[in-house]
Amino acid sequence: MRTGTDDLIIYEPFHFTHKDSTQSFTTNLRWRKINQPHMPKYEETEDFDPGESGTLKPLRDIGGYSTVFQAGTSPCFVLKESTSIPRVVSMRVKGVQSISSFHTASCERGFLYVDLTGAIRASQLPRHFRYGDTGWPTRKIPMNEEVQALCYHPPKQVYAFAASTVEAFKLPDDDFHYEWTKEDTDFPPQTERGAVRLLHPQTSNVVDSYVLDPYEVVLCMKTIDLEVSEVTHKRQQLIVVGTAILQGEDLPASGTIHVLDVISVVPEPGRPETGMRFKPIAREEVKGAVTALSSIGSQGFLLAAQGQKCMVRGLKEDGTLLPVAFMDMQTHTTVAKALPGTGMAIMGDAIKGLWFSAYTEEPYKMMLLGKSRTQLEVVTAEFLPEGKNLFVMIADADCNIHILQYDPERKSPHHLSPPHSPLRPKLRKRPCRTS
Repeated sequence: MRTGTDDLIIYEPFHFTHKDSTQSFTTNLRWRKINQPHMPKYEETEDFDPGESGTLKPLRDIGGYSTVFQAGTSPCFVLKESTSIPRVVSMRVKGVQSISSFHTASCERGFLYVDLTGAIRASQLPRHFRYGDTGWPTRKIPMNEEVQALCYHPPKQVYAFAASTVEAFKLPDDDFHYEWTKEDTDFPPQTERGAVRLLHPQTSNVVDSYVLDPYEVVLCMKTIDLEVSEVTHKRQQLIVVGTAILQGEDLPASGTIHVLDVISVVPEPGRPETGMRFKPIAREEVKGAVTALSSIGSQGFLLAAQGQKCMVRGLKEDGTLLPVAFMDMQTHTTVAKALPGTGMAIMGDAIKGLWFSAYTEEPYKMMLLGKSRTQLEVVTAEFLPEGKNLFVMIADADCNIHILQYDPERKSPHHLSPPHSPLRPKLRKRPCRTS
């Protein structure tokens, strides 16, 4: 059903009581409204009047789908998989007057449409995509390895993803254990080794790889705007990777912060997408695994959770990451995020909950402003500013959502944890619903 503002309302038929096989389909037939998040592109224009009829048209075999198309100023397809509810997928044009299926050797299972200017265009749905699962065009790209992190590099418009492969464990060289070199077995234990790969979005091919050291795996990766020159204060978007070196329970975990750039090179013959490569900018070995990364402040610095500390670091021209401020977290940090344009940051750990801190640049210092009152295992957290109020949303390991508010002027013994930490709960925990 289509409304006057191009809203689509979809109903699903069902029978109120169990229908007998001898009865007709319309007996005890009821209709149930289906939720769908599609928002129409409504514009008041006098150039095109879709009329009262003919705006919803059924089409067969459009890219393998039987679909219903809505013409007008908000054109869209209604598509469905065999295991999903109907989904609405918008068409990225200003308007469609008429549409029809079109199948030729050069345009297989396509469609013809007339736009608002009167031009006739032939189009196809992109191949190897699915549309009815989520309402977004989705495509699965087999990587044949486990993917731990993914980020987008806007300057080059490419994706970088972190993956790991399994390889045989080898005993390290040890000056005190010469007998290790003589050990040999046909069934060595398996260990992980991480790598950062560059994925071209048009061809979906891996064009470059940055392989890490043995036993080193990626825990976090982000594209962060960092200051690359202390003289000119030039800023550049770089890929920052946090890793952990895991060699067993008897050795303490360590980590490394890698800073990578994507540069242009001469492509291989016949492969224009290979004209990009990783360029290492900095590599800093730290004590403890690097579990979270974020930008912080206004000077292009990096906030890294390493071991039981959260440390602010600045990139120097000699390829080192200079620490300027830190905060003791006492436990394993799972998330670290900063509010852009401010020095406010939130850090969540695996036991004690959420920490709310402030970072100042003159002098360089991190101060604790508030903590969550209850102990919880923070899975992820995010800032939720609304007007002059500041809220923080937390998701814990028990599938609950907590919303806290930083309100230093309101003091209540029932809502505050320590007296110096005015971070009170705004809403009680809410169970997550998964479909």
